[in-house]
Amino acid sequence: MKRRKAFFKASQFFRPDFPFRITRFKHTPKEFNDNIRCRREFWKIIYVESGSGWKVINSRRYPLKSGSLFVIHPEDDTTIIIETEFIQVLNILFMPELFESMLHCLSDDFDFFSIFHDNFRQEIGDDRRELLHVLESNREILHQVQSLEKEFSDQEPNYRNAIRLKLLDLLIRISRLSASKLRKNRHANVVSYVNHIIGKHYAEDFDLGFLAEKIGVDKSTLCRIFRTECGTTISLKLRQRRLAAAAEMLKKSSTTISEICYACGFNDLSYFYRAFKAETGYNPGDYRKKFGLY
Repeated sequence: MKRRKAFFKASQFFRPDFPFRITRFKHTPKEFNDNIRCRREFWKIIYVESGSGWKVINSRRYPLKSGSLFVIHPEDDTTIIIETEFIQVLNILFMPELFESMLHCLSDDFDFFSIFHDNFRQEIGDDRRELLHVLESNREILHQVQSLEKEFSDQEPNYRNAIRLKLLDLLIRISRLSASKLRKNRHANVVSYVNHIIGKHYAEDFDLGFLAEKIGVDKSTLCRIFRTECGTTISLKLRQRRLAAAAEMLKKSSTTISEICYACGFNDLSYFYRAFKAETGYNPGDYRKKFGLY
C-alpha cells in the first residue's frame, strides 16, 4: 500500500514574528497509522510524558515510552504507533532563527548542532541518528521542558527572550546527553560512523586524519579501534567498497573501464586492474563480459 504524506506549514502554528510553540497532546491509536507520514517546515522536539509504542522516523522504528525524547528535522518523515490506550506528549515546535545569532558559537564533538545549519544534509544514517537525536531524558531536561511550557503559557513581560534562552539551554542539555550516549558506546559508535562515511563518500578523496579529528580521536587510535572491532583496516574496507561499486557499474552500465576507475575513487588505472582481479578473480574487462548486462 502506498503511503500518504501530510505536510504541516509553519504558518499553521507560529505567529509571523515569533516562530515558537509548545503544546501538550493526548493521542490515541486511531489518530495514527503506518501508512500516513508527516513532514513539516519546522523543527520539533517531542517529550513523551506517558504511554508507550513506537516512534517511526524515516526507515526505522524507535521505542517510545515515558521519558523518551526525539529531535525531529523538517526533512524527517514521521508517524507514531501507539500500543497503550493513549500517549501524552509535549511538542516543542520552533525555527532556528530564534537563536540564529548564537549558532556559529554552538558546537560539539558529535555534530549535534549541525542539524540547524543551512548546509545540513540528511546523511547521518539511522544508527548515527539514534545516537544523536533519539534519547532517554533526565530530570534536568524535564524541568527545562516544563519551564518552557510555563513561560509560553503565562507570557509574562519579556517572555519571548526568556523562551529563547530556555530553548537554547534545553538544546545544549540535549546535545550533552547525546554526547554522553556516544561516549558510553564509543568503539561501536566509531565503527558505525566510519562505515557510514565510507558508504556515502567512498568515491571521494578520503582524509583519515580529518575523519579522526571529526570523531574526536587521533588517527592511530581510530585505526586501532576499527581494526579491533572489525578485524580489518579502514583502508581495506574503503578499497572493498570502491571495488564493489566498480563491479556494479561494470555489470549495469556501458561506462568505460577508465571512467569507472576514477568514478569509484581510484586514481591509478593499473592499480585498479590489479586490485579488482585480486578481489574478484577477473580483470575488469573479463568481469564485464561474464556478468555485464550490455
